[in-house]
Amino acid sequence: MEQRSIRAEAQERIFVGIPAAPGIAIGPAYLFNKREVVVEARRISEAEVEAELERFEQAVQRAERDLDKISSVAREKLGEESASVFEAQRLMLHDASVYDRIREYIQTHRCNADYAVAHVLDEHIRRLEASNNAYLRERVADLIDVKERLIRHLRREKLLSAIDPEHIIVAENLSAADVVLFSRRGILGCATDHGGPTSHVSIMARALGVPAVVSLHGLSDSVQTGDLIILDGIQGRVVVNPRPETLALYRTRQERYRRLLQDQQHLIPLPAETLDGHRFVLRANLELIDELDLLKKFGAEGIGLFRTEVLFLMRGPLNVSEDYQLHVYRQIVERVKPNPTTFRLLDLGGDKMLPIAHREHNPFLGWRGLRVLLDRPELLLPQLRALLRASAYGPVRILVPMVTALDEYRRFQEVLEDVKAELRARGEPFDEAVPVGIMVEVPSVALMADLFAEEVDFFSIGTNDLTQYTLAVDRGNDLVAPLYEALHPAVLRLVKHTIDAGHRHGIPVSLCGELAGDPQATPILAGMGLDEFSAAPPYLPEVKRVIRAMQFREAQELAEQALQCRTASEVTALVNAWLQEHGCGLLQYMQADEPAGGNGRAAASRLQES
Repeated sequence: MEQRSIRAEAQERIFVGIPAAPGIAIGPAYLFNKREVVVEARRISEAEVEAELERFEQAVQRAERDLDKISSVAREKLGEESASVFEAQRLMLHDASVYDRIREYIQTHRCNADYAVAHVLDEHIRRLEASNNAYLRERVADLIDVKERLIRHLRREKLLSAIDPEHIIVAENLSAADVVLFSRRGILGCATDHGGPTSHVSIMARALGVPAVVSLHGLSDSVQTGDLIILDGIQGRVVVNPRPETLALYRTRQERYRRLLQDQQHLIPLPAETLDGHRFVLRANLELIDELDLLKKFGAEGIGLFRTEVLFLMRGPLNVSEDYQLHVYRQIVERVKPNPTTFRLLDLGGDKMLPIAHREHNPFLGWRGLRVLLDRPELLLPQLRALLRASAYGPVRILVPMVTALDEYRRFQEVLEDVKAELRARGEPFDEAVPVGIMVEVPSVALMADLFAEEVDFFSIGTNDLTQYTLAVDRGNDLVAPLYEALHPAVLRLVKHTIDAGHRHGIPVSLCGELAGDPQATPILAGMGLDEFSAAPPYLPEVKRVIRAMQFREAQELAEQALQCRTASEVTALVNAWLQEHGCGLLQYMQADEPAGGNGRAAASRLQES
């Protein structure tokens, strides 16, 4: 009784993270606390070694059966290719550096198998985590999942507790396998302390339609199973023990969002066209084949960015041959045609690392993107050959990552011409006129966009990196996160300069950063004359709704005003007022039924201030 009283009087707390999958969930929390696996070394005799090796072998077999079941669920819910995420974990079980090393450790040190598993895999995990790269840390979750799965099978423990449906999962971290299994049990949403929008957890949550917020540092320490929470996957918030007025506010927003999704259905087949007939192209950002069904579901006109590095990160560079790449690229091209598929070449460095990478003090200013590809022809040449060969099966566009200077792009062009000559000599068919574009994500390229526009076929503006390089803000650093402002006037001026340069030279300009999927930025980008928006598929209908609610001339006037602003807060205030006036902002739409005053408005104000 006393415990219940304490809970009832608990204060409302608001946690701000990163939206990973859109939607609003309201319900009791389920604290998924994966107990830290504590393993102690136990000395065994020479006579016991064989039995311990057999015990390890049986655990591997049971772990394989686990992953087969998870793959089956993923295949059923997401399509055939979704199993690749779990196939990567399956491959880890028999990787020589894991399987053979564990067996060797048991034999050499004459110790229990669970200790050998923990020791060997912890070594791998520490090496990967030492890079301090967010993208790599997200992939470490797979290795941790393998370790915990093996140890629990060695101990014959159950992997997951029974989770009641209609709960919101709160965890320090989750694996992609967790999300797939939870979705089968009817969970309402996922909230994690760690993770990022490109983690397998986020990708799976978006594909499964499960609202999710990540990077909510400290949330799992502040929640108990059964606590009422609100998960806002649109703004990236979690409200713990909401006040009655906050709960009422979010129930209204939840209903508005449900109706919004229904209303969006009629938008999907319609063109992204303003009231006065100005047409835009909406494409999708993807990184897994199992996301291809989302193109039709959300009305994408092809792929504006396919991140090929995920293929390498999942399988390892030695397992991604030219023929395997062709197999994957051809499937994508044939399913997307007659719309084009824009493949970004392997984009390594910064927060996306392979074992070939060097340890760097400042990886974002080091060996990245095109620099890596030019230094590592064994990565670049097979990929170029595979992409060119895939262009024989449908429209392909090649996108070159992290270009910083004209001379390095010209070096790339020389390599590309050599590859084309090689394919001609082999009699391999390909599109001789395959368009080649560059990512505009550093200020040097944006400022020299006129010169680059003379030599490329299209621009794709990557505002994620362009913002961090322009404002000197590491987008993965929590200490300076409030300073990362994609609507900063300096960033907007570089975007406008790039668009104008592209148009002067008759080439299309796309934007594939997170800003492209932000309906708050839509009227400004449209008014600047952006040709193509490329974003995660679930965000495209809302972008289209804003476009279809405005006059192009009005958007141009708004863009001109935004470019004259001095701070990001001025831009935000300007565009919010404009969206309010035109009745087409997402938040304005969500808040349309809220009380004009009183408790509801106070709750909205408090949430906005957070």
